Amino acid sequence: MTVVDHPTAARLSQALAAGPQQLIAVLSDLFTALPGIRTATFIATAPDKSVTHRIGTSNPVDFPVGNVDPVDDGPWNRRILGDKLPVIGNTVAEMAAFIPETDGLVAMGYGACSCFPIVISGETRGVVALLGNTGTFTPSTLDRIASLLPIAALIFTFQGISDR
Repeated sequence: MTVVDHPTAARLSQALAAGPQQLIAVLSDLFTALPGIRTATFIATAPDKSVTHRIGTSNPVDFPVGNVDPVDDGPWNRRILGDKLPVIGNTVAEMAAFIPETDGLVAMGYGACSCFPIVISGETRGVVALLGNTGTFTPSTLDRIASLLPIAALIFTFQGISDR
């Protein structure tokens, strides 16, 4: 596990005090600073669990904030929302098992994904979705991601963050 250094802790503290968008921006920087990770996106689950929607991203051109996806019985929703387990796709084939849009992601140059459910009080309140190069999600990188996820969970505690 990585300990957050004092300058990073100060940035996180200031962002937390300023609100969810500032915290998303700092966490986007921290996640994309990890080797091979090129995009970090934050997805909220609507209170009624009928849809998920993007609330922040390091790449708003390709992944616009506000995009809404219905919660269906697909493999990604079952894994993230039902089982409350992460999706780790370190290859295109592993991504395709959970993400129907894999061909589009490959066309953008991505070869790996990871999606981590943010579970608060037994409910998946959101997801941290990371995209990168094939083979990015090594045990070492996953450990570093794990050290940031509890901080990322704070995003989903802001009043109204899950409303669309």
